[in-house]
Amino acid sequence: MTYILSGKSESSRLDAQAEIPQFSLKRELEGIDLRPGASVLDAGCGSGILCRYLEHNYRDLAIYGCDLSRSSLSHARTLSKRSTFFNHDFIGNPLPGSYDFIFNRLVAHHLTADLLLMGFKNFFNALSSGGELVVIDPDGLLLNLGTLDLQLRDQIAQVSRAFSGDLQVARAIPQLLRQCGFQEVSWRIDMMDFQGEARRLEVAQWKERFENSIDFYVSIFGTELEARRFIRRYLEEASRDDVPLFYNKFIVRGKRP
Repeated sequence: MTYILSGKSESSRLDAQAEIPQFSLKRELEGIDLRPGASVLDAGCGSGILCRYLEHNYRDLAIYGCDLSRSSLSHARTLSKRSTFFNHDFIGNPLPGSYDFIFNRLVAHHLTADLLLMGFKNFFNALSSGGELVVIDPDGLLLNLGTLDLQLRDQIAQVSRAFSGDLQVARAIPQLLRQCGFQEVSWRIDMMDFQGEARRLEVAQWKERFENSIDFYVSIFGTELEARRFIRRYLEEASRDDVPLFYNKFIVRGKRP
């Protein structure tokens, strides 16, 4: 698994992102019954945002978080009150323990469908009988910018081809879960439409996302100068009130029989 976002500020960026209404955890968890005593894992927990939300809003949960990034886990441990965190690659390795709920949030687009299938199989095996997997991911991240700038559109397509994951894989998640043996697979699609203040906040997020993955863009465009020209062009278009900026957030659920 390759996660192109890195740097000391990435955990803080994720914390700030969670404050944008379009990334609302409350909305994402609507209709999910996290009963007292349940064991819950956030697989790919990053800075521990979901774990902290569960701590504050649900009683008597056994809360766990795992991630590849040791720096993110260190940040998560510093801010958490009672969650347990561990370093783990859930793609290539079975998960330790058994869980009633597994969440996989804002991770899927960093992976291909084949890698996701491997991870979902590991999730399936780590769930208790009747346990539930919830996968949350935006479809169209970076891509869904309604620009008429043909050069920028070509550059966005170039970035998409070079990206090791799949920026539109969210729409395939229901089928992937069925292939792994999950039953009662269902999904909800929330429009993430950025206008007004939400647009300003998301553009600020993109500025940090680009900065925290600058080496990736340099590898695509050849030099830092050309990479930053693309970034500046993207941010300028994304800041325009007449250019739609949106993603479709998939909240996909499946149960282990």
